Amino acid sequence: MPNTANSYEELTVNDDGSDVLRTIIALFDDTIDTELVLMSLRKSDAASDQISVILRERLAAEIATKRGASLLSRVVASSALDVVGSWLQGLASLILPDRSSYLVAGPIGVFLATIRDSKTMLDGETRPRRDVSNRQLTRALMAFGVSLDEATYLEQRVVAGSPLIAITSSDVDMLRRALEIFARSAAVYMGLARTDEAINLIASRLLVTGPRGGGSVVIADAISPLRGLVEEGLGTGSELSQIGREVISHEGETIGEITEVLYEVTLEDLDGDGRADTDEARRILPRYFIIAFGGMLGMGRHRTAIPAEIVEADRVPIMVQTTREFVQAAPRFDLISALSRQDEVAIRQYYGIANYWLEQESET
Repeated sequence: MPNTANSYEELTVNDDGSDVLRTIIALFDDTIDTELVLMSLRKSDAASDQISVILRERLAAEIATKRGASLLSRVVASSALDVVGSWLQGLASLILPDRSSYLVAGPIGVFLATIRDSKTMLDGETRPRRDVSNRQLTRALMAFGVSLDEATYLEQRVVAGSPLIAITSSDVDMLRRALEIFARSAAVYMGLARTDEAINLIASRLLVTGPRGGGSVVIADAISPLRGLVEEGLGTGSELSQIGREVISHEGETIGEITEVLYEVTLEDLDGDGRADTDEARRILPRYFIIAFGGMLGMGRHRTAIPAEIVEADRVPIMVQTTREFVQAAPRFDLISALSRQDEVAIRQYYGIANYWLEQESET
């Protein structure tokens, strides 16, 4: 086992206050400790896009068979992460080569989903090893600066069921607070690594655009990288005016009103116009209109997400290219839980519309 005390001393003694990106990793005994630690990190003002989580799923039978919930929501519930599930970024359920499922989030989690198979030995290996069941997990940890020996040890502990939490930041004070939280919460391991800024940039982009599967890593379900219109800086005045507008069917029947619009944000590199290759442009594409109907005085209202492809938002009132009965029988939209890819698949299958993210992958 790596020396936890030495890792602690490296941070507290060798830290010169310079702007160096570091990753602190901790292991815990169970998911209850994991949730308490994540709650403490949230209260400490740690940015959610800096927090990574990797834990092996243990779906309770009664939760796994529960109807009306996506795979990801069941996994979050069974992993005792209900309180912080909506705070974590890049939340996904992955199936790794050992055929086990893992709940992941944050920079290391989304990077893990992209690692492709390789028959070559890892950097630092002198001979092939047979004791590592998830080379992808080892590679992801090494990409964030963890040594081969430590990455191997961490992988073995995660496979055995120990939840992993990490924070990647250049904020020295934040790293020290995180270390204090880990130590106070009886972490069974703590380690420190310097992380390449280029790796963190890749992970940051993936947290915006959503994880992409690679090789034998299967994305069983993932939180859709969609943002609401009412978020600061996302919608223009004309777009915001859509909130509260009446929605009718193509037959002229009143269905309800718009309460939210969910957008996909894509990042594109810019070059050729005097810009640096690292400059980025954001494209904001409407994906779903959330419509509320029924109930009285705001009580007992139902909400559903309608694909933007069948919504004529420029009309007054806004028109949906289907009937009122069809919309009102559609899958419900949960105000508390974010849409997952499974939720999106169910919605788009209901309306007979192709999955836009698959079309994007085929273009690349």
